Amino acid sequence: MQMKNRIKHPKVFISYAWGSQEHDEKVIALATNLKGDGVDVVFDKWQLKEGNDTFKFMEKRVLDESITNVLILIDPIYAKKANERAGGVGTETQIISTEVYNKVEQRKFIPVVFERDAEGNVCKPQYLKGLLHFDLSMPDTYDTEYQRMVRTLYGIDTYKEPELGKPPVWLEEIPKVSYKSRVTSDFFRGTAGDAVKKSKFTENLEELKKQILGYEYAEKEVIPCYLELMPFRDEFLLLVKSSEYVQEGYKQIAKFLEELMYEIRRQQTNYANLKVTFVHECFIYVVAYYLKKCANEALRYVLNKTYFAGTSHFNQDADSYNCFYCYNDVLDSAICKRDGKNYYCGTAALWIKNLNVEVCNKDEFVSGDLFCHSASLLISNYEKDWAWFPLTYVYNSDEYRGLFATYSKRLISKEHLENMMYVLNFESVDEFKQQYKNVGEKFHKGDLKEYRYSSCFETAKNFWNYIKTEELGTRN
Repeated sequence: MQMKNRIKHPKVFISYAWGSQEHDEKVIALATNLKGDGVDVVFDKWQLKEGNDTFKFMEKRVLDESITNVLILIDPIYAKKANERAGGVGTETQIISTEVYNKVEQRKFIPVVFERDAEGNVCKPQYLKGLLHFDLSMPDTYDTEYQRMVRTLYGIDTYKEPELGKPPVWLEEIPKVSYKSRVTSDFFRGTAGDAVKKSKFTENLEELKKQILGYEYAEKEVIPCYLELMPFRDEFLLLVKSSEYVQEGYKQIAKFLEELMYEIRRQQTNYANLKVTFVHECFIYVVAYYLKKCANEALRYVLNKTYFAGTSHFNQDADSYNCFYCYNDVLDSAICKRDGKNYYCGTAALWIKNLNVEVCNKDEFVSGDLFCHSASLLISNYEKDWAWFPLTYVYNSDEYRGLFATYSKRLISKEHLENMMYVLNFESVDEFKQQYKNVGEKFHKGDLKEYRYSSCFETAKNFWNYIKTEELGTRN
């Protein structure tokens, strides 16, 4: 790629035909993605207010010299209105066609095929027939075409060498979830029946599992290899967010992690432990997200389920969620060496640096990890001699007023205590209080020590740091 006239702050106007709600949502999604990639978007649904003259709005924006490009989203309805000079599209067509015809080398007006007709044909207005276009109508090639288009908006020639150019920020970052996944996510929020949603959800998880298991690392360095898994993580997290719209979707999420972990451990391939670490990270996200959404039924299931995921060190099949835990000293060392820092845990540092903030923020992610730690001390299905060690606890930025501290202190309320009893699978509040007391006494006697990194003064916080047994459920 080579710089032409690099545009520092691209600004575009989107010309399109109003259609169905689904079509309008796709247009909004495109506009939102462009904004996220640094392109300033002039869009009627955002800027046009009640009482404004729609025709004057469109005419002014089309001719606005500050607008570097006009994206013309073409579909059968747009083509028909343009050819017939009908409505707002017809008004825009009269203005744009004059500009196109009068300028031999015009680059401002860019046709974008957005939807095809029922036979799969592209329907271009007559005045755009001779112009090259971008094609966002095909899900399989959407991401490639979208990136080509954004490069053009930034003034970068796709087919030249990149020595003279600085690519857009998103070219250097881990890829976002695909257009296909975004569309699928919208489907689960739709009006399809429970059976249809469940079938589609299972199908998507199975496909993602195959992709992860079949993925082979292209790099030899351990850190780039792990980062190559991030697009799969984000695809999975989008499905986690969609699970609340699928009947018992959380069961499918747990089943996916269980089967994925089992198959990863069977592979015994190079860097297989990276995929185990990947599952560890994904599980923390699951707990953090369900905790954030107050999805008590989902939390109860994923924390108390018996998993048959195999283990790397022991010949036993049945296990608690501890089966997802992994300490990766190779990855830890590599990150510390790369950054020149003596992290308590390089893996945790990498997780925090590459956090998917669309699912949860840092406080929520760390709180999910800490919750796994406290839950492992209480639930009966967690039978290991060691508790879940929260690798990220050193990133608990406010241990006194943060999310986990707040969640713990709320156990003074009867309502929150009953919720906790349910999540951790206790039959009664009294039963929970007794187990809580037993663990507290072990801490007091020194039979159970608080967890910490060997070189760290701070310990991993737990429920008992914030609320005493006698305080549980004492307030309405």
